Amino acid sequence: MTEQHTLNPITSTPQKIIELKQLDALSLKQLISGEVLAIRVPEFAHEKTSARLNHYIDETATLEQYSHETYENGRVVQHFYGVHRWGTPFNSTYGKGAGSDNQHKYYADAAHMRSVIDSICAPEKPPIQLLMEQLQDIWPQGAVTAAFQGKPMFCGIIRAMFPETAHLSETVPHVDCLPLSIAELEHQFSANIYIETPPAGGELIIWDTEAFAYDEVKRFEGAQLPEHRLQKPLRILPRKHELVIINTRRPHAICGFDSGKRISMQSFIGCNAGEPFYFWC
Repeated sequence: MTEQHTLNPITSTPQKIIELKQLDALSLKQLISGEVLAIRVPEFAHEKTSARLNHYIDETATLEQYSHETYENGRVVQHFYGVHRWGTPFNSTYGKGAGSDNQHKYYADAAHMRSVIDSICAPEKPPIQLLMEQLQDIWPQGAVTAAFQGKPMFCGIIRAMFPETAHLSETVPHVDCLPLSIAELEHQFSANIYIETPPAGGELIIWDTEAFAYDEVKRFEGAQLPEHRLQKPLRILPRKHELVIINTRRPHAICGFDSGKRISMQSFIGCNAGEPFYFWC
């Protein structure tokens, strides 16, 4: 769900955004309950891993537009808001039938990207793999790669933004919510691990409001988000190597910037009570 909106002045509520030396179960429970809006872990990614990924993206990787879906008149419509990607996102299969070319491409690309990213990061592990292993250690039910359709999904897509198009995301608060036809999730989060950040700008904006329930998402898809849910924006200026986790059913957006680039490795994380965290992108 996405719509055009002018950002309100950014406020700061530090107690809603916590910074940790390492993840812990209590902080994750606070994120799930909504007591905390974002978790930040500085220096999460290895410097050498970030450098290797950065070099490969600059020299070898083919970037494509990363579109965000809306539902208009009962059909999926994709919009480009300034984010590029390396890897195929699962939302490219939305609105396509089972066994479609888009679905086959997604799972084939998922297997290929896992192999390529593992190779680039070696001998270290990819940052998303490190995150999953940490959650396996600290969360009672652990964490797994999602397989909502019976096949392992991709987790760890590369998201890249550049000055020429970064401004397109600035006035587009949106929420991300996996369709119920794929899986029924009580909560949905995103983890971004930043491997490059611009010298200024590129802030992540998250609104301090209740997370949208799925029926609300369907009600507002393709239309304006309700004004009363966009009154308390908070700003996070990402730092290189940092991990940031937010609830994607809360409105969020990205500020533009004038120089440099903004690159992260991203995964969605689904959560149901009594089940492991599910990773996919």
